[in-house]
Amino acid sequence: MAHEKLMVTMALASLRWVASPITNKLLADASTYLGMDMSRELQELESTILPQFELVIEAAEKSPHRGKLEKWLQDLKAAFYNAEDVLDEHEYNKLKRNAKQSKWAAMACGGSWPPGRLANLHPGNRRLLRQVNELKDILVKAKSFRQQLGVLPAVGDSSQSQGTATATTSFPISKVLGRDMERDHIIQFLSNDEASSGSGSARISSLAIVGFGGMGKSSLAQYVYNDKRVEEYFGKRMWVCISRKLDVRRHTREIIESAEKGECPIVDNLDTLQYKLRDILQKSERFLLVLDDVWFDESNVEREWEQLLSPLASLASKQRGSKILVTSRRNVFPAALCCQEVFDLQDMEDSAFLTLLREHAFSGAEIRDAQLHMNLEGIAKKIARRLGQSLLAAKTVGSQLSRKKDVTTWTAALRSDNLSEPMTALLWSYEKLDPRLQRCFLYCSLFPKGHKYTYQELVPLWTAEGFIDLSSQSRRMQDIGSNYLNELIACSFLQPGSGRFGFGCYIMHDLLHDLAEKLSRDDCFRLEDDDMAEIPCTVRHLSVHVKSMKQHKQSICKLRHLRTVICIGPLVDDADDVFHQVLQNLKRLRVLYMCFYNKEKLPVSVGELKHLRYLNVIQTTISEFPASLCTLYHLQILLFSYRVESLPKKLRNLSKLLSFEPYGGESYLKSPDAELPQIPYIGKLTSLQNLDDSVCKSRRDMSRDS
Repeated sequence: MAHEKLMVTMALASLRWVASPITNKLLADASTYLGMDMSRELQELESTILPQFELVIEAAEKSPHRGKLEKWLQDLKAAFYNAEDVLDEHEYNKLKRNAKQSKWAAMACGGSWPPGRLANLHPGNRRLLRQVNELKDILVKAKSFRQQLGVLPAVGDSSQSQGTATATTSFPISKVLGRDMERDHIIQFLSNDEASSGSGSARISSLAIVGFGGMGKSSLAQYVYNDKRVEEYFGKRMWVCISRKLDVRRHTREIIESAEKGECPIVDNLDTLQYKLRDILQKSERFLLVLDDVWFDESNVEREWEQLLSPLASLASKQRGSKILVTSRRNVFPAALCCQEVFDLQDMEDSAFLTLLREHAFSGAEIRDAQLHMNLEGIAKKIARRLGQSLLAAKTVGSQLSRKKDVTTWTAALRSDNLSEPMTALLWSYEKLDPRLQRCFLYCSLFPKGHKYTYQELVPLWTAEGFIDLSSQSRRMQDIGSNYLNELIACSFLQPGSGRFGFGCYIMHDLLHDLAEKLSRDDCFRLEDDDMAEIPCTVRHLSVHVKSMKQHKQSICKLRHLRTVICIGPLVDDADDVFHQVLQNLKRLRVLYMCFYNKEKLPVSVGELKHLRYLNVIQTTISEFPASLCTLYHLQILLFSYRVESLPKKLRNLSKLLSFEPYGGESYLKSPDAELPQIPYIGKLTSLQNLDDSVCKSRRDMSRDS
């Protein structure tokens, strides 16, 4: 039953990913180009068929028609995407016409034809008409599926609709409950010099916290790490999340950054990095390193662990009392860790677990009705017994319950299947999220486990992908994005953390990341060196985390429907040729996040990416943009490094531009010495937000040319 539920939710998530925002766009714009009749037909199909997808999919999972349904779902998604692409081209032509400010251009681009049947005869609209008709025909097929599967049409059933959940609560207070004894035991080991490796030992001793996913290993480690006794005992404290794949260079840099609370310059030479780390650590009397979420594969990484820990081991005899604290799901560790004690994390006491659930479920507005409060207390006790002692499930389920404190909602949660399985409990919480938040959550799977998400990174990407609705001119991208992040935190899908330089970041639990990967697998794919699986042809959003792009060039460039390319981390090889191939083949890109281009000037061919909304070249050597950049009329976000000293004169034509800013280094920190290049007639960029006054030399710069 749990497996069937997961499959149904995966199918729905895959469809909702694309259907909802594109349907809204079609309904809003179809009448402009195709007349009211087509708009009404689409609206009727959307209101009668889409709400019953869950019933249709659930029925198909148990019938011989599952194969047909899966093909139909893929066809429907492709039709949605294709319709949006054509609509996008129409809008591009309209923006191009406005930029040229020519009546003749307006007629040539097909943007000024009156709505109705006359508009449907215009050559510029015929392609859109064909595409929308194809979408309509595929939607109609759902009726035959309903008949084959015995799913009756709903009459006046509004139970399927989901309203927008408004956050009325503040952030839940991050408390660790019922783990004081465990905390004190671990601190006693860490602060005991006798527990250190013997004199002359070449290794730092360590303690490992071991337990199943969702038990609270990382929370306990944080509880220990932030205890005043630990702060006073260790001169240096460092926290690094390993998350499955060990990368000696990257994790060495992260240890340095954690120790220094500052950015470590990009250095390829591992020897240089290790000497720098040793120099930092030997300034303190003793240090503590926390390695969170360690996954050790005995087959091939023993030597890499030796490399990572060698700077620490070199100080073992001089800095007695230094320790390493590890969290892991497995009781298997590399010899280099010198794991003297394994602390098997046990289930919490039932009373403590119930307190944790109540902490989240009863957060927010106080319940003044004593009878209601007593009824919910009784239901909470029963739910707690069904959550299988998963702290993560208690947090996420409790956070969702807090948003609607009524007996009906809580009883429905109690009746959910297999809440004792953490993934099922998380799935239940996911289904309660607003669809907009679901898409934002699933998008996070493009980044690897252990990634430290930042507001500056996520919100512009969500905006460019169309997840953030900017139709209301009274609300800014930053405000809406902050609300989305706050909602995901309030629901425990993201947790506040501490990133580089002490700035805030967000982290996601591994089990939630697993859930996001499962639900988005048809649309999102993360290409990594240790995963040579073929990229599904349905993928529209791709992140790349490899050392060499050249060996993946063909598999990437054949994905001609790709909308997103995010390159995470600097590459070893020169991939300029790969980038040119990307520009030639992937014409439907909305997001291009680069770190692998080693030329000074962006190619002129970038102007052919008519759909592009987001361009990030911070981690490249680009210092000059071509004039063709000014033909990217859909562009909303332009992020570049301090190397760029000037911008094209006609950048003012990009009327949809929301943000363009220079940054220093590889981070999202503004360079203190970087000044935004001057733009004549910048006042034409009416969508621009958070514009620094220093950009404008005089009032003349803010004026509009005629």
